[in-house]
Amino acid sequence: MKSISPLLSKCFKLSFLSLSILNIQNSYAADAVDHQVQTLSTIQLQAQSENADQSSEKTKAYTVKNSRSASKLNITVKETPQTVNVVTRQQIEDFGLNSTREILKNTPGVTVQSQETERTSYMARGFEISNILTDGVGFPLSSYNYNNTNPDTYFYDRVEVVKGADALSNAFGDPSATINNIRKRPTKELQASAGLSYGSWNTQRYEADVSGSLSPNGRVRGRLMGYEQTGDSHLDRYSSEKNGFAGILEADITDSTLFTVGYSQNQNKPNANNWGALPLLDANGKQLSYDRSYNPNPDWAHWDNETQDAFIELQQKLGKKWTAKLTYNYSDTEHNSRLLYYYGNPQADGSGVSLTAWGGQEQLRKHFADLNFQGTYNLFNQEHEATLGYSRIQTHQYDQQSSGFINDSNINNVSGIYNGVPYLTQYTTDWASWTPQSVTWSDFSDAAEYRQKINSYYAATRLHLTDDLKLILGGNYVQASSKGVSYGSPMAYDESKLSPYAGLTYNFTPEYTGYMSYTSIFRPQTGIEETTRQALKPVEGESYEVGIKSAWLNDQLTGTLSVFRTEQNNYPLRNSDGNPLNRTSKTSDLQSQGVEVGLAGQISDDINLAFGYTQFSLKDMKNGGAARTYNPNQTINLLATYTVPALPKLKIGAGLQWQDKIKLYDSTLKSTISQDAYALVNLMASYEVNDHILLQANAKNVTDKKYLNSFPSGQAFYGEPANYTLAVKFKY
Repeated sequence: MKSISPLLSKCFKLSFLSLSILNIQNSYAADAVDHQVQTLSTIQLQAQSENADQSSEKTKAYTVKNSRSASKLNITVKETPQTVNVVTRQQIEDFGLNSTREILKNTPGVTVQSQETERTSYMARGFEISNILTDGVGFPLSSYNYNNTNPDTYFYDRVEVVKGADALSNAFGDPSATINNIRKRPTKELQASAGLSYGSWNTQRYEADVSGSLSPNGRVRGRLMGYEQTGDSHLDRYSSEKNGFAGILEADITDSTLFTVGYSQNQNKPNANNWGALPLLDANGKQLSYDRSYNPNPDWAHWDNETQDAFIELQQKLGKKWTAKLTYNYSDTEHNSRLLYYYGNPQADGSGVSLTAWGGQEQLRKHFADLNFQGTYNLFNQEHEATLGYSRIQTHQYDQQSSGFINDSNINNVSGIYNGVPYLTQYTTDWASWTPQSVTWSDFSDAAEYRQKINSYYAATRLHLTDDLKLILGGNYVQASSKGVSYGSPMAYDESKLSPYAGLTYNFTPEYTGYMSYTSIFRPQTGIEETTRQALKPVEGESYEVGIKSAWLNDQLTGTLSVFRTEQNNYPLRNSDGNPLNRTSKTSDLQSQGVEVGLAGQISDDINLAFGYTQFSLKDMKNGGAARTYNPNQTINLLATYTVPALPKLKIGAGLQWQDKIKLYDSTLKSTISQDAYALVNLMASYEVNDHILLQANAKNVTDKKYLNSFPSGQAFYGEPANYTLAVKFKY
């Protein structure tokens, strides 16, 4: 494995700063002992972070009470007129969910389409998820909805997933879901934790986290976090190394003013990763099966990435009822890659699969600014909530590319002419047992450069029509523009639209709340429509949801039953087949409808769970029949833990991920790729040795089920077999 950049230096900096926080805390403690003065206690009103107040890390629960992710209003999840799933810090710790993909695999109603080792799409209710936020801020993914990074979750307090269109809190109201990663925040009290683990394929992980006050009165607080993970894989030759660190400072400038600044850096360096995956049909249309470990990608393949994020927040209380918040976020992501792509359908003798060697140097810079006002007002003898604001987002993508010529002897070079331009295609003569080693690379040349801007003006209010009947009304006026070129395709649009939102909730009893919601869908697209060869029109449509939510046992256990329907026009059916550099898409009008059932929280003092069942149908309204059949229409997710009463320091738990049958028809070969329904079972156990040390064991896919990750483009690779991790965790 390749070495990681100056990790020792970073670890030294983290350790030095962590020791500084600990030393400051100890100094304050010593001062308190040496200067015990009997005085009347002073009550201080501090502008505590709104996220810290709801920290799931502090509650150690499987639920949260309030959420701003759906409407920007600080209202209870129970009275939010959309389905909201939350993966809390305790769930992350219990089941070792150390990456965004692992969290979403365990989120009810979300499917992780792992097309490649480094690239995925997240799906909900039949559509890709493009809105992925951090503390409510983010830029929608491109029309291909690929996630080229897999962020570690160590810096997050929780992940909230809002199902359905989310026009109020996002620039574009995509109809699938919105993922909101909520950062950990500094604490006033001193706390420190660390962990180390060892697992299958020599996977090693190290973590450290320290937080506390930096001033005697607790008005300045800091937090530092860092992790490193290295390991091989069940795939031949594939390995990865990743590390990251983050620091956050909070200061109560006055009793009503809170200033926050933070920075984080994450690196991931995979080796022998795939780009595309394994062909699933041979030249005769027969579905192929491989060894689970088979990976034809060479050692020289890599797709390194580094992301740096920085943010500044200024929160000011305006009287007793209103708060203003100004936020700025900056993100810089760089990719450096040498990749090999296989495509085609192999013949019986191993020929017929073509290869493309490609290298990339990609940089994406994002700037986010948001000014938000939130508060309450009195009208008709009722107090109502309101929010309004303006956000501006700018991005700049700049890519360079390099092409590779494979020199190995068992290559068949075929020349041709396309649109008057000569080209060369390289084919392997031995698909199943050969990996190319000798490549001549061209110099890097410009491949893509485009800039995108979004201006968003939003407002919403929740009207208390009675004590039990509440109406949410809002809208988001978006101006979106894009200029530039990406791999020969124009990245140009200039669109604007007002997206309205309406939601109604009614408390039938203190335990049960009914709701309904409506929002419009609007999303500009880039790229070329495959049939007309014209620029893609914006995705537009409508989304509806009706349901009932419940809360029992003093709000410790919550339930949800929802029915939804989404209609969309001009939606890209799927990513282009074949060579991934061919940036075109088919479009159609799609309709999704279905039901979700959820149960989360604490059933008793000893049992915590998060359960969800989702069923939906997705129809192609232009062409008829079911659409996107490679996406499962039914899923079940379960995470549950049990603290043994006779041995209260022992906790055991189980997780389940089930999906029904999927398939994909290949019109060229007139054959169907299919995979039967399957379930993955995960187990955990932890034991508190004392107040500071915990031992934990996790086992994933304990039945050793063999399954394909996904095949939206007719290619796939296999998921992990049974694997195990042992960990020691320390806390102070």
